[in-house]
Amino acid sequence: DSAPPDPSAPGPFQSTSFAATGTDATVYLPSGVGPFPVVVLLHGFQLGPSDYASYGAHLASWGYVAVLPQLGGSLFDPLTHVEAKDSLAAVLDWVDGAPAQLGGAADMSRLALAGHSMGGKVSLLLATEDARPDLVFAIDPVDSGPPFGGNATDYPSVAPELMGLITVPIVLLGETNNATGGLGPACAPADQNFAAYYDAAAGPALEVELTEASHMSFLDNPNCLSCFACPAGTDDPAETRSITRALMTAFLERELRGAPWADAVLTGATMDGWEAAGLATSASKNGF
Repeated sequence: DSAPPDPSAPGPFQSTSFAATGTDATVYLPSGVGPFPVVVLLHGFQLGPSDYASYGAHLASWGYVAVLPQLGGSLFDPLTHVEAKDSLAAVLDWVDGAPAQLGGAADMSRLALAGHSMGGKVSLLLATEDARPDLVFAIDPVDSGPPFGGNATDYPSVAPELMGLITVPIVLLGETNNATGGLGPACAPADQNFAAYYDAAAGPALEVELTEASHMSFLDNPNCLSCFACPAGTDDPAETRSITRALMTAFLERELRGAPWADAVLTGATMDGWEAAGLATSASKNGF
C-alpha cells in the first residue's frame, strides 16, 4: 500500500488565480478536469484575501475551487455581521450562477465554508440558515461584535444561541493566548472564542487548540499593521499555518471526497504527534 498523502504539502494540481468580475473576490482555480468542490474562505476584521493567499493556493493545489471574498465597509463604517453574512450568501449565489470565468469547474453540490476571526463567525452564522454548506472550518472564530459597541440585531451571537441550528460537521481551531490583553479588548475573548462555539455545538464537531499560537499567527503576514493589536504567541507562525492548512485539507478530503486517510490527521496518529510535541490539544463530540 502506498503511504497516505501529506495534507500540509501541496497537492497534485497546478492552478491559476485571478480577481473575479461580478463579485469582489480572489479565485484560485485548479487546472485539469473538474468539476471541483468549492471552498469559500472569508477574511477577518480589517483584513482581506491577500492575507490568506497561501491558503487559496494550497486548496487549489488539492483540487478545490477556492473563493476568497473581500467584504466591503471600512474601519469606521464596517459591515455589520448580518450584512457580512448576506454578502457571503451573495458570493455563494455568484458561484451558483456558474459564471463563465469559472469555466464550469465549480461543483456547488460539494461546498465548504471557512473563515478566520470575524470570517469564521460569519461563516458559522450563515450555516445556521443556509443549507448549501456541507461543512464549516472556523479559524479562531470570535463571536463578539465590533471592539466598541454593536447591538444584538446587527451582531447576533451564534454561541450558544444559534449553534443548535448547525447540523453539518464543523472544525473549530483556535488559540487562547489572546483571550486577554492587547490594544483595547482582547482579540479572542475567552467567553467568545472557538471553545465557546465547541461547547455549544450540537452537530459533529472537532475542537483543536494550537497552544503556542496567537490570533494573527494564521495570517500569511502575522506582522501586518492591524496585527499589532494582538500580542504575539510563542509559536513559529509558519508551522501554525502549515498545521492549519493540513487540518483544513484533511477535513475537506474526508467530508467532500470520503478520503479514508483523513481521520489519522484529524483524530489519529498525526494529531497525536502534534499533541505529544506540545503544539496542540484536541477534543471531538457528536460522532465527529
